[in-house]
Amino acid sequence: MKQKILNKITLIATVLCSYCNAQQSDFIVTKSLDTIYVEKVTTTDDKVKTIKNGKKVKYNIDEIISYYDAKENKHYERVKNPLVDKIKAKEVDRYDYRALETAHIDDYKKRVEYKFFHRVTVGKVKLFKNVVLIAASGNAYQGTFYNSQEDITYYISIYDSKLEVINQKNKLELTDELYELLKVYLHGNEDIDKKLEKLYASKLMVKEAQIIDLINEYNIAVARKKQ
Repeated sequence: MKQKILNKITLIATVLCSYCNAQQSDFIVTKSLDTIYVEKVTTTDDKVKTIKNGKKVKYNIDEIISYYDAKENKHYERVKNPLVDKIKAKEVDRYDYRALETAHIDDYKKRVEYKFFHRVTVGKVKLFKNVVLIAASGNAYQGTFYNSQEDITYYISIYDSKLEVINQKNKLELTDELYELLKVYLHGNEDIDKKLEKLYASKLMVKEAQIIDLINEYNIAVARKKQ
């Protein structure tokens, strides 16, 4: 039994290390849990495109559950598009061309069933970080330009449950709201509760990495308890 627990902990530690140390190759994980190493992975709204042994191979998005980008050293997981439930059908004046264009875009977004989000934790409680690049803008004649920016949204879930948005933009901080949220998601572990309380007491100094580490520590404890 002790050896079994040790093996499990070693496995978790190995997975966590993959988040800390860059691997040499991209890979994809299929819905049958097969890992396929490739030279490159790119995605569209409905396809996962790879290059393997110099040849292009495409997969439908529902065939792939996750992938790893070696260049970025990031793991991406397929999730249900959280925007789908937020976009509601609306009546639009047929002469309001701007509104018609927006409605067309909204309708398209509704048809995008899945997205790949950057997963930053391992185990039961999943923390996702979705980054959308806002293109640079400006006026060449007026000489005004604005650099491109990142619009970052964070989500949290347990296993494959529906994603819950964390109401913070572009920076993960231990706000009162996130503190209350983590008390729910990380419940049942006294050591983690104490560490969360300690972090909350010094919340002005808490970094994103500390929040991620706390969630991963909780996840490891959950895995140990199952043995």
